[in-house]
Amino acid sequence: MIFKALGSTLNRFMRPRCVLCQLNEADDLHQICDGCRSDLSWRGETVLIQDLSVQVAFAYQWPIDRLIHLYKYQARLELLPVFQSGLVQLQRPQVDALLAVPLSPARLRERGFNQSHELAKRMAYHWDIPLLTHINRLDGLRQKGLSRGERLQNLDNAFVIDLSIQALPRRIALIDDVLTTGSTLLSLAAYLRAEGVEDVTGIVVASQHQHRSNK
Repeated sequence: MIFKALGSTLNRFMRPRCVLCQLNEADDLHQICDGCRSDLSWRGETVLIQDLSVQVAFAYQWPIDRLIHLYKYQARLELLPVFQSGLVQLQRPQVDALLAVPLSPARLRERGFNQSHELAKRMAYHWDIPLLTHINRLDGLRQKGLSRGERLQNLDNAFVIDLSIQALPRRIALIDDVLTTGSTLLSLAAYLRAEGVEDVTGIVVASQHQHRSNK
């Protein structure tokens, strides 16, 4: 009886803690507790950015905005399950491959990892969809702080296909962390269409603006 009670107590202490509050027990899949899940700025809708349909998991507001900042700029990879918890609520895309929005070589050296690629790897496994890794991004001006027009101009000729690939899949879903003006997703989608991809959609963790819903 004593050993049974001791085992129950140890099991309680060994259960993973919520990565947000660090107090309550977390569920095994997403590593956050029910209380913190209810505090997240859920959005769960599809918006239309010009001709690109984009699924959005969260609104870019507290605490999601802070969590993305910590993940992106301080490499807090333990927060990945929080973002995944939002993405898994979205509709599984009917595509042949997922593609993380690539980082330029300079930005990749600066951060040490591509935050969108880490998300895409998890979702490729969850949805059982191949992950495409043959699109690269060239160095250019920083997008942060630029207007929509400046962002689009900055992205002209920004992407290039790895010469090792034979042909691109027919349908591709782009994965990114934050949707701001949509310029990066639009530019990458236009590039892929020019290379023969028939259907391009987007999936993001959070959106900063209330773009028009696609219902």
